[in-house]
Amino acid sequence: MKKISIIIPMYNVAKYLETCVNSVINQEIEEKDYEILMINDGSTDNSEEVAKSLASRTPCIKIISQKNKGLGGARNTGIENATGEFLIFLDADDVLFYGSLKNLIQISEKDKLDILEFGANKIDTNGIVLSTIQKDSHGNIFNGIDYYKQIKYMGSACNKIYRRQFLLENNLWFLEHIYGEDFEFNTRVLFFTNRIRAVSLIGAEFLQTTSSITRSTDKASKEKYLRSFIIILKNIVSFKNDEVKHHDHRIEDFFLERLTLTNIDIFYMMFKHDFTFKEMEAIKNELKENNILFLNNKVADKQKNLFRIIISKAFYILKSLIFIKSLIKNKL
Repeated sequence: MKKISIIIPMYNVAKYLETCVNSVINQEIEEKDYEILMINDGSTDNSEEVAKSLASRTPCIKIISQKNKGLGGARNTGIENATGEFLIFLDADDVLFYGSLKNLIQISEKDKLDILEFGANKIDTNGIVLSTIQKDSHGNIFNGIDYYKQIKYMGSACNKIYRRQFLLENNLWFLEHIYGEDFEFNTRVLFFTNRIRAVSLIGAEFLQTTSSITRSTDKASKEKYLRSFIIILKNIVSFKNDEVKHHDHRIEDFFLERLTLTNIDIFYMMFKHDFTFKEMEAIKNELKENNILFLNNKVADKQKNLFRIIISKAFYILKSLIFIKSLIKNKL
């Protein structure tokens, strides 16, 4: 068994692959201890050719090609085919810092962890650091519910080391063909884990590009993202109803916050990307009709909580805010 499997989904990312892969093979770990799984998710560019060229020079690379299933589907293929005790998911435009992987593996092994979270820099296309995310549980190991309440690190799947057997034992797979799959996946991960900790070590850099779905201004993409949010809400509610058998206020609070945050993100995305008040009102009614409208519970983030209050208590204010926003935008 390998110590770790590095899973890299590929969908039209040829220009990033060599840098990403080199950041893995230049780590301070022996070749026998790791494998790189490059999952070609129906690319129409030359991603597979680039991957084959890299594999010809690096025996630990395995390439798997499939019809497009989205990022979640590509990661699931990686989980299925991995042989490592631990897994790390890298997007093709991510890079690992030199020496970080060895340290993260050692901590995960020593503490017998299901999950280890580490820090990351977000950078722009010029390599300038836009922000740094670092937290530390100071050696303390938590169950997922208590960890979430006290730490709240990143929603991403790419700043975590996962123990593969833990994922398999708890049937933890990503939703396929949707956006925002990390949040839904990690909600279930946190519910099941009993051994998770955080370290402040900066392990990776995540490239922030204007072409990514989260930063794209294309309204069609945002509408697909909106539909994905609704799928996520339904899936979390269904999961909670199936798995939570006894009342525990800690668990109830955990799910309520996750559901509330998703609701807030839905309305903030619509507001930010110029959805009309009528469109926002229709979505609010749809959420209510499907029993997935969750806006009555306070969240930790002050700005998000203020926005939540506006949506839940004074929804009509959004109409004025949308009008003011349009005036400012047109003036500029």
